[in-house]
Amino acid sequence: MRDVTAASAGWVAALLVLGTWGGAARAQEEPTAGSSPPQDQPTPEPSQPEAEPAPEPAQGGWVGQKEEEPIPTLDELLRGEALRTAEEWAGPGATGKRDYPWFEHHGYFRLRAEGYYRGHLGTEVLKADGTLVRTSGFMPPLTDNAANATSVNKDQVGPQGEDWLAGGNMRLRYRPTLHVAPTLAIHAEIDVFDNLVLGSTPDYDPARPDAPLSVLARSQAVPSAGRNSLKDSVRARQAYLTWDILRPAASGGPLLTLSAGRMARHWGLGILENDGEALDANYGTYVDRVQALTRVAGVYFEVGYGWVASGPTSESPRLAYGEPHDLTDTDDVTEVAFAAFSRPVTDAEKRARYDRLHVRNQVCLDWGLYAVYRRQKLDLSADSAARVQAGDLDPAVPGGGYDEIALEPRNAWTMTPDLWVRLDWVPGVHKRLRLELEAAGVVGQIGRVQAGDPDSGMDIRSAGFAFEGEYQTRNLSFGLDAGLASGDTAEYFGTLDKTNFADPSVRNPRLASFYFHPDYHVDNLLFRQVIGTVTNALYFKPWIQYDLFESDDDALAGRLDILYGRALEKSATPGDSANLGVETILRIYYEEKDLLFAGIDWSILWPLGAFDLIPSFENAGVHKTSQWATALRARVGVLF
Repeated sequence: MRDVTAASAGWVAALLVLGTWGGAARAQEEPTAGSSPPQDQPTPEPSQPEAEPAPEPAQGGWVGQKEEEPIPTLDELLRGEALRTAEEWAGPGATGKRDYPWFEHHGYFRLRAEGYYRGHLGTEVLKADGTLVRTSGFMPPLTDNAANATSVNKDQVGPQGEDWLAGGNMRLRYRPTLHVAPTLAIHAEIDVFDNLVLGSTPDYDPARPDAPLSVLARSQAVPSAGRNSLKDSVRARQAYLTWDILRPAASGGPLLTLSAGRMARHWGLGILENDGEALDANYGTYVDRVQALTRVAGVYFEVGYGWVASGPTSESPRLAYGEPHDLTDTDDVTEVAFAAFSRPVTDAEKRARYDRLHVRNQVCLDWGLYAVYRRQKLDLSADSAARVQAGDLDPAVPGGGYDEIALEPRNAWTMTPDLWVRLDWVPGVHKRLRLELEAAGVVGQIGRVQAGDPDSGMDIRSAGFAFEGEYQTRNLSFGLDAGLASGDTAEYFGTLDKTNFADPSVRNPRLASFYFHPDYHVDNLLFRQVIGTVTNALYFKPWIQYDLFESDDDALAGRLDILYGRALEKSATPGDSANLGVETILRIYYEEKDLLFAGIDWSILWPLGAFDLIPSFENAGVHKTSQWATALRARVGVLF
């Protein structure tokens, strides 16, 4: 808006100046009586008295005998006045001349309203021992739990037949970048009210005489971890620096960049590492790493060293200040990462890519290879880890539990390779083809899973891939998404593999489950809510979309997706069936690119035999058929 106002002011100023110059020019262009055009004046003879030189034509008209300032052209007037006015309006830095340091601001405000009908699939059963068994990862309503459904108190609530659960949540994400110098920058990310459930912190307390009940709450209290919430109202997610060590003047970008700190990571489609920056994301991949990025012959190479886990430190709740340190390096989980990729990164490369795609209609191919190697020698025992996380042990002070922290052998390593390929082609106006694939795997070994059992080793062999294909022709787009994530025989899609660490009788010597990053969304119910993510599954999802606008900068569109999921290991499903279900997703949305998004999704899931409750699952003793579920999800986001 500021640029438009500045340009308008420039036009007005230019027209005013043009009017002044135009009046002077017309007065000079009108010949006086008895005079002739300057070009017709004869050249004086040598014997004649020296005559004044003939006037030279100037821009904007002829000038008289008196020397005058050259008259600017219309283009010069408009350009000069508009730029000068824009500079005055926008202030320092508007023309690329900035005073350091300066801030760059990005982020979004997100508001979501959601309603789920029978997300628990109607298969929950309350056993005699008070355990609630269910086949869906979506929690049933509290009115069905043991405290309410089996209470013998005269105020018993009992099951309410509550199938519809609705609510809303919000988040403000701020991602500032402090440019300290042309080659130095500090990046951060801060969330305010991170997925705060609306109404979750009412200002009341049973001990208060003015507001002893929530119905008498006078306000919303500030979320505070450990008091009225599990999270503080403000949460810092990342902070790191970037240093362009080598930046030739005409390189089009740095030749060597160093990054260090806690940073978000994204690779390919995001099934392995996902930065969680999408408007509907909830998680994110954050790494503590030092890494270097360089470019050779148009190919980028990146190498990094990271700290995945450091174990107990000397930090203490009794010490407000000081510099904590790691108490041992033998329990650290460290990693080395390497990447080689070819894709546009700098502004110059992005302009060249646009020219290749949209002007010359050439096929463009991006690709990348990524690998991460991790290792760990020792690890905290299960009991020590639980006590450290709960704050029961304070190793920084005498008698605080230093001598009670137990380590055990782990001798673990993993190697995670990842391949990413993307093809783009724009054969004509408002036509586009995109094919994108990411495939990853995990290979490794855990030398000892259970304490005291040197033979409790575990091999890790898992893999997965995701494919996205789409074609756009003017207002119509259609495509196919597909993916696969390996699984094993561990009950409930491998998410209960933690039993391998607790119960030797069910130890699985081979971990084959691959898990997509939960911020890689393929649906709204089946994988996102009922299972938690894509694992032990193969899915296909054709879709079609129609956009009323043909612009790439905004959209008013409707989209229909139909997804089918099938388990690879049927014994890992609650119902011992390979058929997971079918989900349809209808989406209507309005979008202004990088500014505003507003949309609503309506999803219906028809679960199949995989989610039926059978008598052998968790010793339920009964059989119940899973029922259909639906969800409405509305999102509004303002981006900056």
